[in-house]
Amino acid sequence: MRTGFVVCAAVAVIAAAGGAAVDGRGRQDDRGEGRPATPPEVVTVKPGDLLYADFENSSDGKPVSARGGAVNLWTYQEQPTRPSIFKGPSLVRTSKTDNNHAAAFEYEFVIPNEWQGVTMEVQGQAGTPGALPQDDVTGYKDLRVQAYATGTSYMRVEIMSNGERINVHSGYPMTTFKLKDGFNAYKVPLKGFTQPAWVTDSRVDPKEVLKHLTSITLSVYCEQTCRPDKGMVIVDNLVFEK
Repeated sequence: MRTGFVVCAAVAVIAAAGGAAVDGRGRQDDRGEGRPATPPEVVTVKPGDLLYADFENSSDGKPVSARGGAVNLWTYQEQPTRPSIFKGPSLVRTSKTDNNHAAAFEYEFVIPNEWQGVTMEVQGQAGTPGALPQDDVTGYKDLRVQAYATGTSYMRVEIMSNGERINVHSGYPMTTFKLKDGFNAYKVPLKGFTQPAWVTDSRVDPKEVLKHLTSITLSVYCEQTCRPDKGMVIVDNLVFEK
């Protein structure tokens, strides 16, 4: 498998400009010690759980989900002429001592923008745009996500259905969680997904999306006057749990 860089407890995460590191709280650290506090925990998938993505396989040098679904990156922003900058997605090792892999990308917000974000989409199964295979995950309680990020304090998760039954161009049901220092596991309750209030013409029941799920997105974002923040995101082991 092609790997772009190694991430472990003893490796610094270096920002693109100035050679400064970024620590687990998203602050620049001139000591060059921006790093996960500990290696990621070992994940055990229990009987009955759905392993959505563990990023142990790749296609054309890019990570894919557990059943071969594509992993894509895109940006959104207030000013179309000032898009965010990103690099990836990459397949990376999470430790020097084992062969566990994760999906990663680097990002940089561009100003002026009142709002913007960089999104990584993880498709559950291999397919073609507009006709992706669907998963019914309504029988699960939580989505577990392992994540590490610099330059931001929150991550947004969105559930999507790309098919014939649901017609939502933007503003799918979503939720956010606050990031902690290091590479940690987060439980995201499925009952917490809701559409943003600004969506008025294409309201959809989140349960319908969960019944016809085709992909999950994870985003870093800023709102209400952005700053020129930059950082790195590493994601592993997306698991639906009962």
